Amino acid sequence: MKQQLEATVLWGANNIFTVRSSDGTGTEVHEHLRLKGKILDSDQYEHNPLAPGDIVELARSGDGDLQIVSRRPRKNAVTRWNPKRQRVQTVAANVDRLFVVTSTQEPRYRSQFIDRVLVMATLEEITAAVIVNKADLSLDAPAQRHIAVLRNLGYEVYFTVADVPETATQIKTDLDTVASLIDGATVALFGQSGVGKSSLINRLIPGAEQSVGDVSVRYDRGRHTTTLAKQVIATTGAGTVPRVCIDTPGVREYSLAQYEITEVAAGFREFRSHIQSCRMPSCTHLHEPECAVLAAVDSGDITPERYDSYRQIVTTGPERMR
Repeated sequence: MKQQLEATVLWGANNIFTVRSSDGTGTEVHEHLRLKGKILDSDQYEHNPLAPGDIVELARSGDGDLQIVSRRPRKNAVTRWNPKRQRVQTVAANVDRLFVVTSTQEPRYRSQFIDRVLVMATLEEITAAVIVNKADLSLDAPAQRHIAVLRNLGYEVYFTVADVPETATQIKTDLDTVASLIDGATVALFGQSGVGKSSLINRLIPGAEQSVGDVSVRYDRGRHTTTLAKQVIATTGAGTVPRVCIDTPGVREYSLAQYEITEVAAGFREFRSHIQSCRMPSCTHLHEPECAVLAAVDSGDITPERYDSYRQIVTTGPERMR
């Protein structure tokens, strides 16, 4: 093979991908590209070898067809545990920022879901923030307390209403601030089904035209409108500042089974200053004597709600740990 070309993965399924390349004079989208061989040289526990945002090398085969021949090392990855395949699934790669998108209602704000995604972002060294969509609806007291805790920990929280016309200026939101954060950056939106990720991208990326679905009232959960993670690109202003958003499929449950218990604990920001003071090096922060994390909960340095979120992760569900 000759004349290797660098490209960015836009989306893909069943090991067939669409990528975007640039040669310095322009860009070109290549569709229906296959991997050379069945898989790339990637971790055997990965569910998928490529995700939107991955940088890959292309080359032509003997018959002239372009193929994906390698994947460049990732600077980070937005991941989830795929319970069906029992493997780590990467939904986006090489992002500058992760927005955890939630909503006030329909579906309701789920603090422990948000905590889990933020733990993943911390462990993957991804700058993360929270977007509370549907801000025209009321937010209950527990959710307001959780947002206050996140802000106290240094997380940015923004309020948006994505499904109103741009001319509806009577609703004041942080949409313009969010838009400024993605200028010249690659961001991923991740959250439950129905919280409005695709609607947000339609507001942030001119001409994106992402599909938008209704919320299932019966189950208080959104239908899976976005079935594939997809990178959407646009330019703003004079056409020189790119906005790159990766829209990810909505999830109903989010597990951290890909991490060990010590890693999960380190993913909680407020735990980190206490972990080294625990008496036992392998402390799980559940029942051990002289546990500095438990002492911090008793003293109020760690909120009971956040500690309970940690305890739920490591003791219940499919991600139960040793």
